[in-house]
Amino acid sequence: MGNEIKLFCIPYSGGSAEVYRRWNKSLHSDIQLFPVELPGHGKRLFEPLQDDINTIVEDITATIASNLNSNDNYAIYGHSLGSLLTFETYFKLIENGVHKPQHIFFSGRKAPQNMHNKTSFHRLPDEQFLHAVMSYGGNTHEIVENQELLDLFLPILRADFKISETYCHQEKKDKIACDITVINGRNDHSAIMYDMSEWGYYAGGATAFHSVDGGHFFVTENYGPVVDIIKQTLRIADNILDRQIVN
Repeated sequence: MGNEIKLFCIPYSGGSAEVYRRWNKSLHSDIQLFPVELPGHGKRLFEPLQDDINTIVEDITATIASNLNSNDNYAIYGHSLGSLLTFETYFKLIENGVHKPQHIFFSGRKAPQNMHNKTSFHRLPDEQFLHAVMSYGGNTHEIVENQELLDLFLPILRADFKISETYCHQEKKDKIACDITVINGRNDHSAIMYDMSEWGYYAGGATAFHSVDGGHFFVTENYGPVVDIIKQTLRIADNILDRQIVN
């Protein structure tokens, strides 16, 4: 691979930047991992939680822009809520004059313009809300059994679910000006009921679709194939860039 590329990764509801750090040992040395921490999560736990998508998108945009030089190649990966945030962040970056990414990866979520089957889990009482959250899989049951963890995570999960569930899609004037890749878990019930090809609606370039084994949390439970897809995809994109430079 000829050029270095920065890979910004945006977590899912309740997730912190840490969920992506274990990818580091599997990624190509030319891919520099930048897990993005949201306010009130992980290392930013003591900052106020945000449940307004515009505020969070501004925050992510500032984080990405502050870690980029004008000639840096970069890509963005978002999972679940992170896919939605990635989508909105792309348009905010362009609006703010930041150069376009080389590639975007969306995983574990229906396309943003698909407003069918909206849920309002974030409005439920604690027990019912947690039951809904647990249906996605992952390690939620460990949190539920630990009162201290529960007190910490419940507000975070509620805020994140609120962002996703109250999202109101506004039609974009432009398409995404780079190729995109859509990745889903074969047993992810929150995503497989939807037509994933709808992500292609906003693609200004090519759209690639991949399925990997696993449920909704395949990005942590079966991340090997995901990292392979990223490495292969960014290498192809890089070769194209190299040829353009040579030509």
